[in-house]
Amino acid sequence: MGARILASLVDVAVSKVTAVASDQFNLALGWNNDLTKFRVTMTMLRGFLQDADEKNVSGHLDLKLWLQELRDIADEADDILEEVAYEGMQREVNKSKVRRLTLPDSLPLPFGQGMANRVADLNKRLADINSLARQLGLQRKLANMLPEPRGRADRETQSFLSSRVYGREEDVSKIVSLLVDSSSQHDLPVMIVVGMAGLGKTTIAKAVLKNDKIREHFGDNKMWVCVSENFDVKMILIEMLKSCGGSSRGDGDFGSKDIVMKKIQEKLREKNYLLILDDVWNEERQRWEDLRNCLLGISENKGSRGKVLVTTRLEDVASVMALTDEHIHHPRQLNEDECWSIIKQRAFGDNSVTEGLEGIGKQIAKRCKGIPLVASIIGAILQKKRDKREWQAITENRVWDSLEKEGISDIIKFSYDRLPTLALKQCFAFCSIFPKDFVMGRVKLIQLWMALGFLESPEEISNMAAEDIGEKYFRYLLSYSLFQEERRDDVTGTVESCKMHDLIHDFVQSISKSETLIVEEWPRSNISHDVRHLNLMDEREMEPSISGDVAKKLQTAKKLQTLFSKHSFSNGVQVDLMRLRVLSLADACDAKQLPTCFGNLKRLRYLDISGTQIEKLPEFVSELYNLQTFRFMNCRSLKMPEGGIGDLINLKHIYFYDEERMPANLGRLTNLQTLPLFFVGTTKGHKIEELGSLRGLKGRLEIRKLDLVTGKSEAEAAKLKEKAIKDLDFHWSKGKGNQDKDEDVLEGLQPPSNIRSLRIDGYGGRKLASWMLSLNNLVDLTISRCYMLHRIPDISGLLSLQQLYVSDCDEVTSLGDGDGAFTSLKQLSIFMCGKLERVLVSGLSSLEELKIQHCWVINSIGDSLSSSTCLKHLRLESCPKLQSIPSLEGLVSLKTVIIHNCKELERLPSGLSSCTALEKLIIVYCSNLVSIPEELKQLQSLVELNFWDCPKLKFIPSLEGLVSLKTLNVTKCDELERLPSGLSSCTALEKLRIQECSNLVSIPEELKQLQSLVGLAFSVCRKLKFIPSLEGLVSLKTITISGCDELEPLPSELLSCTALEKLAIWGHSNLVSIPEELKQLQSLVELRFSGCPKLKFIPLEGLVSLKIIDISNCEELERLPSGLPSCTALETLEIRKCSNLVSIPEELKQLQTLVELDIWECRKLRSFPDEILGSLASLKKLGLGPFSEELKEFPDLSSTSSLEVLRLEGWGESLTLPHQIDRLTALKNLTIKSVNGVEGALLGNLSCLKTLEIQDCCRLECLSGGLSSVEKLGITNCPNLVSFQGELKELPSLTIVGCPKFVGFLEESLGCFTRLKRLEIGCCSEEFPSLSSIPASLEYLTLRGWEKLTHLPQIQHLTALKELNIVDFSGMESLPDWFNNLSSLQRLEIWGCPDELKERCTKGSGPDWHKISHIPHIEINQDDIHGYGYESED
Repeated sequence: MGARILASLVDVAVSKVTAVASDQFNLALGWNNDLTKFRVTMTMLRGFLQDADEKNVSGHLDLKLWLQELRDIADEADDILEEVAYEGMQREVNKSKVRRLTLPDSLPLPFGQGMANRVADLNKRLADINSLARQLGLQRKLANMLPEPRGRADRETQSFLSSRVYGREEDVSKIVSLLVDSSSQHDLPVMIVVGMAGLGKTTIAKAVLKNDKIREHFGDNKMWVCVSENFDVKMILIEMLKSCGGSSRGDGDFGSKDIVMKKIQEKLREKNYLLILDDVWNEERQRWEDLRNCLLGISENKGSRGKVLVTTRLEDVASVMALTDEHIHHPRQLNEDECWSIIKQRAFGDNSVTEGLEGIGKQIAKRCKGIPLVASIIGAILQKKRDKREWQAITENRVWDSLEKEGISDIIKFSYDRLPTLALKQCFAFCSIFPKDFVMGRVKLIQLWMALGFLESPEEISNMAAEDIGEKYFRYLLSYSLFQEERRDDVTGTVESCKMHDLIHDFVQSISKSETLIVEEWPRSNISHDVRHLNLMDEREMEPSISGDVAKKLQTAKKLQTLFSKHSFSNGVQVDLMRLRVLSLADACDAKQLPTCFGNLKRLRYLDISGTQIEKLPEFVSELYNLQTFRFMNCRSLKMPEGGIGDLINLKHIYFYDEERMPANLGRLTNLQTLPLFFVGTTKGHKIEELGSLRGLKGRLEIRKLDLVTGKSEAEAAKLKEKAIKDLDFHWSKGKGNQDKDEDVLEGLQPPSNIRSLRIDGYGGRKLASWMLSLNNLVDLTISRCYMLHRIPDISGLLSLQQLYVSDCDEVTSLGDGDGAFTSLKQLSIFMCGKLERVLVSGLSSLEELKIQHCWVINSIGDSLSSSTCLKHLRLESCPKLQSIPSLEGLVSLKTVIIHNCKELERLPSGLSSCTALEKLIIVYCSNLVSIPEELKQLQSLVELNFWDCPKLKFIPSLEGLVSLKTLNVTKCDELERLPSGLSSCTALEKLRIQECSNLVSIPEELKQLQSLVGLAFSVCRKLKFIPSLEGLVSLKTITISGCDELEPLPSELLSCTALEKLAIWGHSNLVSIPEELKQLQSLVELRFSGCPKLKFIPLEGLVSLKIIDISNCEELERLPSGLPSCTALETLEIRKCSNLVSIPEELKQLQTLVELDIWECRKLRSFPDEILGSLASLKKLGLGPFSEELKEFPDLSSTSSLEVLRLEGWGESLTLPHQIDRLTALKNLTIKSVNGVEGALLGNLSCLKTLEIQDCCRLECLSGGLSSVEKLGITNCPNLVSFQGELKELPSLTIVGCPKFVGFLEESLGCFTRLKRLEIGCCSEEFPSLSSIPASLEYLTLRGWEKLTHLPQIQHLTALKELNIVDFSGMESLPDWFNNLSSLQRLEIWGCPDELKERCTKGSGPDWHKISHIPHIEINQDDIHGYGYESED
């Protein structure tokens, strides 16, 4: 055991025993004198522990043995008192169950006598150890009190936990520039930050993530993955998926690596994304290449573009992952002033430095050696020290000598030694049970500390609840920089989660290594009998459950108090874990039951079975009387006992997600403090009155199905105003119910007056409750889906209100009519309020963000914004009746103005010139906007200027003076004849995009002066005839020209753009040839020509950097471009719809780097030499056909065994599938289209096949072969298909469309697809196939109908369904009543339905609206009915 932690462990044990001994005094009739003596002696011995902690235990063997003996006594005493306490609780439960049963207060005589004898023996041992303490020279000392760390108990202020970053501006700027501004030739640019431990690499990466440029470029598509030592590619992908919102909460079943990749691919479709890999240690190139290939696979075909930022301590990692030295960054060590800034911030916050300490502080800063972590730790130590001598002592301490010799560990020890109490040290040491980079939730961590008895109240703070002590401990560890903030609550500012720095994690493991064990490969690991806290975190799939040798090893750990395991216990396993206090099987996906051996866990205080498949709670759970915390989120198979869990009399915190898992009779759990969710029912034990007896409830509470409450008196029975709840959500199911009843119910639900956050959703009343105006501490208010609400009262008296969100309140006509002013309001968001006519915004002096979206009739937003001088973001979207916007005069903080789909708006607001901080001005779909004010040129901070779909806009004023402008986009401005003048002064301009401006004739000559220009695009400008010289555009990397029919041949100066990396020409009807000088573009990486019908010649000689060639719809092209063999870097060659292409030259086989070859729809192609494909050693993806009927078969595939993706489209009646296909054992994705001779047996050897799609194969009757590896199967328009054979039970995704003879087989087989998540089906026969046997776990369903179908198939059992698409049910006039059963549905899309159905679904008033009002996003015939189906560009 680590000597540093031993004294604190003993102190916690002794403290716990003395507290419990005091509690059980009344039960100890006949032996309470012995118990009193024991408690007094133990309390005296606690006084020696502070002295023992200050001595060098590791150098004093007798002292160490004394501590170990005392701990053994404390453990045995704990055993005795736990038995006594459990016996007492059992008697209490029995008394409550049996009416008029009288039981004595004391314990039965035989049981009590046995306890008395054991306590007497302990008293003898205590007398000896007390005597020995004096012989060892120990002095009794008062235990240190725990001072309050700086910052209020309910809110960590910015001065206490500042997120400020010092001395890293240049580092962040360089990395941001490389990630955003530079256009790399590489498919997956990787930026590496390399440096010693504690230098701030992760801090730099976090600062990069918060940078405005990064936010603008990558949007929400930023993923952070802490990698640490275990570079597991699948786990990294899973963390990516979680980070980008691609997994449901608690979802532990992610499927194979390919499935995870596809889910990420869908999330990142056509988006730029940034992946941060923090703390990488992997030096194996193959592992990195595996991940890199996965990331490249995610980007292919979906238009996404990824970049990677890596932090690492190791230069070898950088050499493996970085492509060039330019992409490796070494942060410098901080200078003395920067270290002093960190120390000063940690020690004083925003307060001034105490007189006389700055000089000493700068001496300390000098000794930090430029390491930010050291400065932060030392600053935290100095928080409460204001005496010069204390600061001087820090300066002169010998710990600085070890910093130079041994690194930072002694500095961490220096901080740890100064933690004020032994119990706090034990709480910190326990955190070694978590792996590196683990995010520790504050609430969960405190509950674990409490379960282990670390938070027992000493006498000096006996009035504090354990949770409050835990909060204090958590804040203290944060203030000492031993924890690092990870996430903070936006409303309260409270730190919700934290992490430990790697070095601190190493230290805490070193001091607790014999107490705490993390097992990564548990079959081969030994478990010491002294271990108290064990984490079995083996992620390998081959060891799914605990049995055999592992169970035997667990059996030896007799002192075990904590067990974390993601693996279940095998049936029948016997393990005695009687001292266990914490058991977490969270995400043990294979766990289906709790073994019977857990029936003796009488001391268990914390149980987490979240994410398991456990179906039933065993009876012994009701006897876990000590249980304090019970978590069972995402347990979809779990059925709760009919009588509830009311016997768990000490339960304080309970967590679940859905109605089926809510226990009955919650009102019996009178100690309950945490109940995040309550579903109102109508039967006894489920009514809202259950909340009434839960007087200790606090924190957050969400109450659903309030429409089942009968009236005010029943609502009042919940007694909400008497509770300490801070965040409260009220939900009604329909939003349009009994108006009077809903008003009465809301009135009866009066919350406590000091509530911070309130949400009212689905409420059917016409007015809000009278108590609204008394919520003086309310910070956040949301009112949504209150369709009958006529008026939002004047709530300007809520002086603490900072955020107001109003959504889907269809009858509200105005907002802000009162005389008061929202002086504290920072965010005002109004969304989908269909009758809202005006919003008065005067007096909002603190307002920072104003959003009004999808308010169809609003015509006014007040007379003035002049008082909103703090306003930073203004967004007005889909307000088609809005005719004017108040002046922006004086809004010097305004950074963003977005005006979107305001069709009546004729002019922009005045006062633009005073918005000196404005960075982004975006005007979209403003069809009556005629001109832009001249004052535009005064916006010298403007970075982005965007005009989109403003058809009447004739004039854009001069851009003279816009020296910060980087992006200019003009799209669909039909009346615009010329671009604005003054372009030459936009010296920072990087992106210029002109699209669909039908009257634009020319581009100004000054274009060539834009030397910062990186991207240039002209699209569908039909009258554009001339592009001026591009000579001198030395930074230009991308040129796109499309749909400019009148454009003359390309300017020759184009070839002087030597930095050009991408050239794309689409829809250029006059382009005949490309000049030979193209070879001068040595940086060219991507070359695309499409829709150039006269193009005959493309020279490629010498383009050694070229990686992508894409040529399509070039009808005159008879042969492939010349010079192909010289393109030695070429990876992708796509030739599509070139109708005169006759042959493929043999020189193609020289392209040894070619990865993807796609030759498609070249109907005259009659020659394809077989040897070509066999020579392409790097080929992974191949697409072929259809070709000329003179070509009788597909090219030979026998030498392409490394292929992973294959697409074959047939031509001619006799063409068959090439027999060599069964040799393609690496194939993962296969698409077969219009091939009549398809033999399913040929697919039997494709053991790696993940995706199989078969289309338009008329002769296919049976699909057979070993298809067990397939995860996505699609069969479309195969009219003769009758059945398929093979193991497909594990199939997650299935599409069957246009296969009428397959219906019978399908109906019989659907129930076998137990893992099916996604199904598309339809167009099969006159009657839609029955779907009653589909597994209820299905999440995505597309139903394709046809003209005669009038109703949907029965699918009401699909309660897990998230998305439903209904296509071409043109005879369906109404929706079935069972739609309400689809409680998990998040999105509904209906296409090709009659107008009558659309009218019936009219929001708020349609006869079918109540059936679908619970669905967040609804789209019918491409119109958004509810929510919105897209995210507008920011």
